[in-house]
Amino acid sequence: MNRSRFSLLSAAIFTTVVLSPWIDHATGQEVALTPLQATEVARGYRAETLKLKPVVNDKNETIGRINDFIFGKDGNIYVVLAVGDFTGLSGQLIAIPFRNLKLDDPSGYTVLPGASRGALEKLPVFVTNR
Repeated sequence: MNRSRFSLLSAAIFTTVVLSPWIDHATGQEVALTPLQATEVARGYRAETLKLKPVVNDKNETIGRINDFIFGKDGNIYVVLAVGDFTGLSGQLIAIPFRNLKLDDPSGYTVLPGASRGALEKLPVFVTNR
């Protein structure tokens, strides 16, 4: 057996034995949205339109602004709030679960029910390493 046939045979064996579990796994995943999912996505909110939006509590007191979003490796979404800042660019940054916000409040504001600026300022400061 000459050298080129040996390398070709080695590559074929490597691909079959080592890479085939990953190839099978990758081809089995669906990426496309169903029509129902696409409709639900279209009814959602773009992060860019929520960014820098004021956040109020249920007493209509402004407690901060949305500074950023964090997409956790666990699949959860977190909102980074700039507390006590009315521009959203400074202030104490804290992270809260996105699901805690009420986006469809009749007032038109983004509401964090039960929150106060004082209570939020006592939360650990959000620090990112990325």
